[in-house]
Amino acid sequence: MFMLSALEQIYSDGDLDESSEAVQEIIVRMAHAAAQIGEQKPAKQMLETAWDKVVDSDGRIHGLGDSESWRMQHVCRVADALGPLLMDCGEYKTAIRTYGTALQAARTMQNNDSDDLLLKQANYVTSLGEAFAMDKDYESARTLLSSVLMDIKKREQPKNVVDKWTCLDAVVMLDLAQVERQQGNVEKSQQWAETGLQETKKWKRVGACDNCQAHLLSHLAHLSESQDNVKEALGYYSLAIKHFQDTGTGNMEQMDTASRQLKQRLLESTK
Repeated sequence: MFMLSALEQIYSDGDLDESSEAVQEIIVRMAHAAAQIGEQKPAKQMLETAWDKVVDSDGRIHGLGDSESWRMQHVCRVADALGPLLMDCGEYKTAIRTYGTALQAARTMQNNDSDDLLLKQANYVTSLGEAFAMDKDYESARTLLSSVLMDIKKREQPKNVVDKWTCLDAVVMLDLAQVERQQGNVEKSQQWAETGLQETKKWKRVGACDNCQAHLLSHLAHLSESQDNVKEALGYYSLAIKHFQDTGTGNMEQMDTASRQLKQRLLESTK
């Protein structure tokens, strides 16, 4: 509400037009807030309009704003909010172009080798990998996601220090596990998921790791169930439920329902 009032005041004063830096930043924040409360359609429309003002139809970043630095930052701001909405809508090719342009912007910023910008670039490459996977271009997805893991291994991570990089490797391993599962490579999928699970266990009470661990346990449970390995699947479902009880992350209802259905199936098969 405050941002809307600020925008109305700016327009009524007539000092700034819609293409001004201040107005564009408010629009992006409003769109992000709208998406957070479930108003995805208007949020997406606002962000697409903001994107068109700074990126042309060929993906080139053009002259909105007074400085190149602001333009690059704004491209990243819009992409951070628009990318997930495009993925939710199934517009994977558009998401690929959006994340690709944002990655280009992040790489051309000043101090692009700073830790924060390297992390931003790693997140964009991860998002690109996820988008390619959803678009069923598994080879591109695998290449991109593997490159992120290599970059993480090269980085000198201080021991016992939690930062924004923490558990990113496990997130990428989960993505790779899902890519391998989509291609029917069950053994590789399980290997990636189990390795990722070990990474998440290094950090106790870290929200990102708890969340990732919940997804990895769910993946391993579904993977075991798809291979008719009922007892192993039940073990993973049990771990997922205990994990939820301990940390509050994961889908407790879904895991409990799946576990009960599997137990019923096992009971019927032994009659």
